[in-house]
Amino acid sequence: MSQLSQDPRQDVAPSAPARTAPRPESRPTTAERLIGVLSDPSDPDWRRPGPGATGLRRDVLGALALFAVAALILALLESFAGTSENRPRWLGYLMVALQILPLAGRRRWPAAVMVVSTAVYVIGYYLTPMAAGQSGTVLGLYVAVYTLVAWGPSRQVVRIIVALFLVLLLLWVGIDLAITGSYAEMVEELDSQAGPFEPMSAYSAYSFLLNILGFGITIFLGWTSWRSALRDHQNRAQAEQLRSQSQRLARQAVVEERLRIARELHDVIAHHVSAIGIQAGAARKVLHRDSELTAEALRSIEGSSRQAVSETRQLLGVLRADSDAEAADGQPRAETAPATSPGPRLEEIEQLAREHAQRGLSVTVTWVDGAEAAELPPALGLSMYRCVQEAMSNVVRHSTATSAEVVIRSIRRDDHGSGAAQAIELEVLDGGRPRAGSAGTGFGLRGLRERVQLHGGTVEIGSRDPGPGWRVRARFPLERIGPEAPDSE
Repeated sequence: MSQLSQDPRQDVAPSAPARTAPRPESRPTTAERLIGVLSDPSDPDWRRPGPGATGLRRDVLGALALFAVAALILALLESFAGTSENRPRWLGYLMVALQILPLAGRRRWPAAVMVVSTAVYVIGYYLTPMAAGQSGTVLGLYVAVYTLVAWGPSRQVVRIIVALFLVLLLLWVGIDLAITGSYAEMVEELDSQAGPFEPMSAYSAYSFLLNILGFGITIFLGWTSWRSALRDHQNRAQAEQLRSQSQRLARQAVVEERLRIARELHDVIAHHVSAIGIQAGAARKVLHRDSELTAEALRSIEGSSRQAVSETRQLLGVLRADSDAEAADGQPRAETAPATSPGPRLEEIEQLAREHAQRGLSVTVTWVDGAEAAELPPALGLSMYRCVQEAMSNVVRHSTATSAEVVIRSIRRDDHGSGAAQAIELEVLDGGRPRAGSAGTGFGLRGLRERVQLHGGTVEIGSRDPGPGWRVRARFPLERIGPEAPDSE
């Protein structure tokens, strides 16, 4: 901490957000469910990526192969069944080509291929019934419908085209049977019956069921393919998100570890080195005038240097242990609090005060409301000790004060000072003014705040009101302390 100015600087914990009652989840309406057909509520705007160059080549080869098979089937039909059509034979092959060859671009332009394939099939049904009715061209129409549902980029367009297709299909079958000459021809051919249904009604129902079943299965298979592609996309996105989060957490763990090391090094080394510098300056001034004071200053320098070396070794030992633990499990170590950090406990603040008294700063330590009896976790006790150590070191480095006061108090649950402690608070006060030419880097102040925040506490740092002087106050929350804590929540 560095007393760079006398303006108060406070860290205030943000207030908790107001709770609102959860809204009941609304069930989708029938219209919304119908609109959601062939789509996915979790990602309604997702568009399936088009095929690459290899996929497009396969589509072209598949269309050519299907055209060759359909043309062969048509030639075989004409060879053994003959034809009563008074049209040139090439018209049937042209219809097959116009019906099937557009499938070469079926996954690039699925909607256009579907519309063209359907239109050619309907026209060909009346111009060349044999070519339109053979299995090759029917299979081509199924492939066009499947591709639209599986690869259509806009699900809204897919729903509209599929709905229009099914409606027009049923209307076409009904109109073809009822209005055109197909009905009269069927009546002549179905003049006898062996089943329980009237022949014409049975044939009409058969036609409807056959078309609905065939195209229904085709649409379902296309929707299944699109859904599978969506799930693959979502799984890849989740895997990428997990990988990104893992990298971010690893980087965060490294940053937190560096901050932890920086705080410990600052608190361990800066405190003792500062004391050594002050004592060395005092020894230099009285070197030729008072040998006893010089010897006392040198003894203080020796003690501070030994303690700095000892605490530095402890710190390096813990850091090495942390590195070994990380190497064992292969995961970076990210601590929320320095639970295994070396160093003294809160109870050793009295010794810290005596050390500063030897350096010319009289420190009074006061325990309020049984704070000295509080059973604190080691990490919390260490953090509180380091906060007091940093505050007292700053008094020596940056203030003209010759005395300071440390107050540690327990914060009880009620206003009468009874019940279990819910927080523990420390306060360091001095009455000096800023020392000229003693501006610091601010790293100590930042480390102090980070220590308090690691334990979910709050800190206030600034000038005293009324002044002069400086105040550091930190409050650390506790879950429960002491014999009065309840056994259960």
